Amino acid sequence: MGSVGLGAAVGLMLSAACVGCQQRPADSPAISSVPAPGARARDLSSLPRDRVTLAQRAEWRPHLQWPDDCEEAFRASHGADAGGIRVVRLGPGASLVEVTCAAGAYQPSTMRFTLAENASGARIRPLTFPIYTSENGRDLTLSHETDVWGDSVVNGPAAEIVILSLARQTADCGVWARYSLAGDQPRLLAAAARTRCPAAPGPAASLSGAGPPAGWTAITRKD
Repeated sequence: MGSVGLGAAVGLMLSAACVGCQQRPADSPAISSVPAPGARARDLSSLPRDRVTLAQRAEWRPHLQWPDDCEEAFRASHGADAGGIRVVRLGPGASLVEVTCAAGAYQPSTMRFTLAENASGARIRPLTFPIYTSENGRDLTLSHETDVWGDSVVNGPAAEIVILSLARQTADCGVWARYSLAGDQPRLLAAAARTRCPAAPGPAASLSGAGPPAGWTAITRKD
């Protein structure tokens, strides 16, 4: 795959129409994007942050205000009593909150928010990811989404997140991307992809914050 200019892009994902690929599990409810609300001042100090339960998820929602279709997708696909919320410390007074929407057949759909907290409360910022999609397995087009399909690993001390978005259950094609969370919105640091899913399943990619899956093509950023 040739180099692709990313510009201000901070995320990548294959579309369901990619040749031989499927972006979203067929059994997962659709999730629509919503405009990001402005940052709001709240007192979130009493909210649970470790092993958030289903009941405790309800305590977070009035503050983060994720949409009804995200919540409905979670209720239809979650298992056990897990609340589908992960809070990761990024630095002094700064955290990332990952909110699972659809659990999916092999990867979740997640909305993300950053919190900046001090004595006067918390400032909440929803994260919007420009997402690249490919309908023909070659050319990438850009859209802007507040929910992203894929698994993630967060390096809190570095304020970075890596997202691996798989195109099908065999996990042999998709997009790997690493972002900085140090600014107002995510900034792409590195990305790689396999846009054409092989006819015969290949080696399954594993999520790593150190680098992309072996054999995936780096996508060159052009500012």
